[in-house]
Amino acid sequence: MLSHCDPKTWVKLLTALFILRILRTKATHGGKIAGEIKRITCDTVRPNPNFLYPLLRQMEADGYVQGQWENPATRGKRIYTITPSGLAYLGSLKNTVQAKFLELERRHKAVRAFLFAE
Repeated sequence: MLSHCDPKTWVKLLTALFILRILRTKATHGGKIAGEIKRITCDTVRPNPNFLYPLLRQMEADGYVQGQWENPATRGKRIYTITPSGLAYLGSLKNTVQAKFLELERRHKAVRAFLFAE
């Protein structure tokens, strides 16, 4: 199933896992989530706001996160928290993403073995 997922689906699953893991620790806004992802990945993954915020809205609609405006009058920052449904989903999402990583590592190992064998 996941082994043939398109790159956009893979990035969405990976980013959702980052979001849920970050929110499991503390409630925060989208900019901080993006900053944490960049920090954790040593600036390898830099979530585009045009991708991150729609994903947060989708996760909110799915019931995995809950958002509240920091100041409802100005609607400047939306603070997200993980929900009980998000905590439940976190385990299965982690397993799904881990399986994909293992598959990618297996494929990379086969390519390396061929290319760099003496």
